[in-house]
Formats: sequence, C-alpha cells, structure tokens
Amino acid sequence: MFSAVSRLRSQHIWVIDAESVHDANPIGPPTRLCPYFMLARDDFVQSRQEKFHVETQLPFPLADQPMSPFNLIHEPWLPVLDAGTNLRAVPEHPVSLREVGLQEALVRAHEIREVYTDAPLETIALYRLLLAIVIDGFLPDVDEAAWQALWQQGHFDRGVVARYFADPVREDRFDLLHPERPFYQHPTPLAKEPSPMSKLFHAEASGNNATLFGHELDQEPRPRTLAEAARGIIGAHAYSLAGLAGASRQGGRLPNFSYAPLVGGAVFWIRGRSLFEALLLNAPPDPDARLMYDEDDHVGRPPAWQQPLAETPSKRPVEGYRDYLTWQARHLTLVTEQDENGVTIATSVYQAQGDKDDPPVAKDPLMAMVIPDKKKAAFPFGFRANRALWRDADIFFKLYKKNDSGSPSTFDWLREMAEEEDVDQYAVDVFGLVNDQAKVELWRHERMPVFSALLSEEDSAGPLHEVTRALKFAEAQRKNLGGAVRTVADYLLAPPAPGKDERPKPDGKAARSLVDALGAEARYWAALEPKFYVLLRDLANPAGDYDTRQTHLWAWAKDIYQTARTAFETVTSHLDQDARQLRAVAEGTRRIGRVKEYRDHLKHVEEETML
Repeated sequence: MFSAVSRLRSQHIWVIDAESVHDANPIGPPTRLCPYFMLARDDFVQSRQEKFHVETQLPFPLADQPMSPFNLIHEPWLPVLDAGTNLRAVPEHPVSLREVGLQEALVRAHEIREVYTDAPLETIALYRLLLAIVIDGFLPDVDEAAWQALWQQGHFDRGVVARYFADPVREDRFDLLHPERPFYQHPTPLAKEPSPMSKLFHAEASGNNATLFGHELDQEPRPRTLAEAARGIIGAHAYSLAGLAGASRQGGRLPNFSYAPLVGGAVFWIRGRSLFEALLLNAPPDPDARLMYDEDDHVGRPPAWQQPLAETPSKRPVEGYRDYLTWQARHLTLVTEQDENGVTIATSVYQAQGDKDDPPVAKDPLMAMVIPDKKKAAFPFGFRANRALWRDADIFFKLYKKNDSGSPSTFDWLREMAEEEDVDQYAVDVFGLVNDQAKVELWRHERMPVFSALLSEEDSAGPLHEVTRALKFAEAQRKNLGGAVRTVADYLLAPPAPGKDERPKPDGKAARSLVDALGAEARYWAALEPKFYVLLRDLANPAGDYDTRQTHLWAWAKDIYQTARTAFETVTSHLDQDARQLRAVAEGTRRIGRVKEYRDHLKHVEEETML
C-alpha cells in the first residue's frame, strides 16, 4: 500500500492518498504496488551511472520472480474527468480529475465526461483501448438493433462489464506485472539493454526528440509510477516512430523500428455528452467503421490480450478492427524496482520492434482520407505545421467514398444519429503528430464542431459547396495579404532611387525572412478561425435556402478582406519613422485587394442597383 502519489499536471497539483483511492474505487480492491523485473538497488545505481548498461544475463527467469499484481482492471491509473452523475440528465455538471481502473471507467462511463491526460497522443491511445474493450465485450457484430438498444439503455451494464473482466482468459491479461503475460508486453526482453522510460513519451526529450513539454534527459532518467508506465506503454504501441534499433540479447542487432499504426494520420474522436456516448458513436454498426467489407464479413482476430503470446514479433496483415485497435507495434518489457518507501516504480524499459502491419491498413475508420488527384492513391489526412485544422474542413465534411478524399468512416453514422436525436452539431477531438522521420516536430489536439447538415457525399452542391468556396476565398485573400507584405519588405530592403519608380529587387532570402518576421499571415489565420465556425453554423442552419447561404458567403468574403487589412495594419504600424518606411507601407496597402469573386459580386450588385 502506498501513502501518496503526487504529480504536476499542467496547472494542477494532483495528490491521491490511499484513503481517497479506496473511497473513489468502489468496484476494485485497494491499490497494491509490487515489483515486476527487479534490479538490486546497488545494481540499479550502477546502471544509472553507466547510462543503463546493465548486465544482460538475468539472475533468474522473469516468471520465477516473486511479484504481486498491478491489474489495470481495478487499479486507479486511467485519468478521467468525472461528473459523478448521469451526464445525459445534467450535461454541464462540474467534473473533477480522478484516476480509475478499466472496470470503473466502463461501469460509470455515463458519468465520466472524457479521458484527460496532458499528452494528446496518450489520450487517443487510451480511447482506442477502451473502444477495443467495448467492441469486444458489447458490440462484436455489426448489429444496428443491438447498438440502438445499448444507446437507449444509456450505460454499460455493471454485470456484463464484471463478467467480461472476470473471464479466466482476460482476468490476468490486464496485469501490468504478470510474470508470464504482462499487459501489452512480453516477459522475455529481446533488446540487450534497457532504455530510459522517456522513450515511451513523445513529449519528453529523448534520443532525437527535442524538449517539448518535459525536461527529462536520457542521462538523468526519471522513474515513473506504474500508472504512468501503463499509459506510456499503451501510447508507444500507437505512436512509436521508425528508427534504428539496438543490440539483441542473442547477439547482432535487432530489426529496425517501423512506424506504429497512428503515425502520419490525424485521429478524429467524436465526443458525446459522456464517455459512454463517445465510445458508442465511435463504434457505429457500420462495416466501414469496423474494417469490414460488409455485415457478413468475419470480424477478425480478438484483441491482443486474447491472442496467443508469440515468441517473436511477426510481419503480417491486420485481421479485423479489434486486432488493429490493440496492435502490438513494440516488443516491450518493463524494468521496475522499489523506492525507499517500498513503492514499486518503473525505471526503464526493454524495447524492440513488435508486429509490423504488412500491408498497412488502407483506411483507419477514425481518420479522414486525402487524394491529391485521381491518379494517386488516397492517404490519411494529417496535421501540418503552421496550418490549423479548420482550413481543410471541406475534406472531412465530405463523406468518404472509396478512392476519394473524405471524412472518417464514423461520420456516416453520425449524420444518421443527428437526425434521430435531433442534434444539429457534435464536437470532435482531433489528435495527431508531425514528425520528421524519427524526430517528433509537434503533436496536437484540436477540438472543432461538426454540423450534421454539412455532411454530404458531394461538395458540388448544397451547404458543403459553400464551405469549399469559403475556404478557397480565404486562401486567395491570404495570397493577396502575402503579396502586400512582400511588397513592404521589398521597398524596405531595396528602395528605388529618388525619382525612380521601378519595382525593387532585394535579396529573396532576406525579403522572405522579413515577411516571416512580420507574421501577418499567422495573425490573419488566427483571427479567421472563430469567424469560420460562425460561418459553419450559419450555413448549417436548416432554415436557410440557397439565397441565404449566398448572403452568408459574401459576408464571409467581406470579413476576410477586413481581417487581412487589420493584420496588415497591425504588423506595419511601427513602420512610420521615415519616408522610406511610409512609402513601403503605402505600396503594400495598394496591393491587399479583395478576392476576385467578391470584386465581381460587388460589381454585379452595383450594376443591379443602377438599373
């Protein structure tokens, strides 16, 4: 038993004591923390001094070591925002941050708003684990009647959840420290030497990763609680990057690492009023949303915890959605020890390449797809640095069709549910990372509204057509703004001689650097985002006809022009010190301009007014 676990979570200091854990976890037993792969204290200190160069021969097999469980079914390890009441009845009820076990998370999913961690990639990895359990235990088949019955019930049945986890095959498979079948791990390491725990967390400096939101170093590894270790392991199977592997325990080198399934694509997670609703909305009774060709297609392999433990990783195709959601992309073995208070902590991890999906899944049900032209294959939509998600809204509002760009497969059912539930919009969380080969450049979590009225199979008519045009207008106005700022830079860096009026020709690199430093485009896009969501709401209004939508579109065109001018004036407001600066700003102002379609519209309106 431990007395306290404390951690810094963003702006929160979070302390859980033994009494509160017991009170807050009525379904599971009190916490028990015990060693898994033990290193003697002296050896551990020496291994830190040697940067994890520990002995490669274990004193005795892992299965023979004395241990106690850390079972994720009952132990509090999953961070959630808990309302403590049915969120269908009181959607805006205040919430508190707690850690729960898997069983409590499902039994009380209708009272939990969401999974909540500091790291977006970790959050969506935990959602996918819960989704796999729900599909396996409650919705194994594409059965609309069963889905609707569960939705109307409004919660997961406590008895069904308990029986699922009490199954003899599953009960021990969620034990993080099991001597023969540790959760999402292998009892026998393949790597010769362990790696620091930071290798499991993209937000921390480790190897090629820059420091994003943590300050841990490989040379000064920080041990983790078993709850943190569990979350890191689950995240590693979803988001590990490709790269060189180290030495093998058997001699030679291990196979190089390949990308885990979610690298390269943005994952769209539909939010409900509660975790219960979110899990169902992301597991609709639709074959496309289950990696199935049709309703009669085989559901594939069971989740990883119900599959036989392979001696070595393999290269094989994904067999079904449950197999994919629990894909073991890394071969991991935790190293633990007891701290001075007798609490078991994770100190390092052996890691090697796990199963390689070959061929990769063509269409993740939670990802949108992009196809640049009909001659090329579609690929998952992903985040891009310096580009906000909303700028590509026309891609994921268009319902997906094979060999075309389009939304996640779950959005088709979302449109049907919106009609049945009389809901005009849902919120969607989008998770992903941007990487340069084996280096993480950024990870991101964005939240955006999805209006059911805008979901359409075609973007050539209806409200979605106006969305596409609005985004094109915004991009055209951005080009006008960029040209105006570049004009300012040119006149500042290479002003014409007195009495001359030729176009300046400065060094191109210097001019681009000055344009970037002024930052007009970043201000422009940031100011437009809230206005775009207002436009979406207006276009999605069921009372609006074609003429009404056109009115909203031209109001948007006016808005983007005014926003561009404001951004230009803001970044050039300090350029008023001499005649050279004043002329540069004046020349740039002349070149902002409205988008062509809006100019033509204003001309048409003026002509009609004169008639």
